[in-house]
Amino acid sequence: MTALTYQKDARAYRFSLPNEIWGLKLPPPAFSILAYLCYLNSHHKGEAMPSVDEIAALLHMGVAMAQKQLDTLVKRNLISPQMVPVFSRKHTGKFFSLPNEIFSLDLGHGAITVYAYLLYCEDRSSHQCHPSYNTISATVGLAVNTVMKHIAKLEDRQFITVEHTSYFDRQGMKWNGNNCYTILPIQEAVDHSYERQMVKLEEVTERQRVAEELQKQGRVRPCEPLCAALPGAARTDTGQAYSNGFRPISEEPTRTKVEAG
Repeated sequence: MTALTYQKDARAYRFSLPNEIWGLKLPPPAFSILAYLCYLNSHHKGEAMPSVDEIAALLHMGVAMAQKQLDTLVKRNLISPQMVPVFSRKHTGKFFSLPNEIFSLDLGHGAITVYAYLLYCEDRSSHQCHPSYNTISATVGLAVNTVMKHIAKLEDRQFITVEHTSYFDRQGMKWNGNNCYTILPIQEAVDHSYERQMVKLEEVTERQRVAEELQKQGRVRPCEPLCAALPGAARTDTGQAYSNGFRPISEEPTRTKVEAG
């Protein structure tokens, strides 16, 4: 019996953007909003569009900034007033694709834009690319230091791997080369995100368990100093102190040299 293999349709799990989108010189907030609306138009066409507040929260930006970017996209005829992308109809050239999960992994607009550019540069056979920091910075409209921060974030979240390269010039001098970025399967980032959430959940659960146990024992109440829960805590009753033979130092008689002999 011949085994049958089922191959997933990549179009059901990804959405496309035209290569020319980088020529629009959109800032990361506007780029990420446009990309998100393209995703919704590809996979949730006909459904109610999200509110400005929802877009702002999803892409890690303020509501005022999200509204400003939407207004700009409308003025540039890239989306309709109903937030439906229209720019893709004008482009019939080459496209690159992004995974649908990109908007559910808590990245933010800056990291999403940098990741999208790496996918644009990616060699489809090796899944690698090597643009310089300066090239990425100039294309996505972010400072080099900010690009480096987002690259580190993408690497930490298992979206990419980063290999540092070097080369020798004609004089034999060694120089640092461009990084080699390998785009990892998106499932690795999804799994890593799930593991991070589980660790956070376990930490919260453990803190709650300890707090409940301490309250059961009557050792520590909310907003109570820890020392107050200790057995035999110090008392301020001066009468009790006197009965034990202790008196304030100020009541000790002062003796002069003459009295001391």
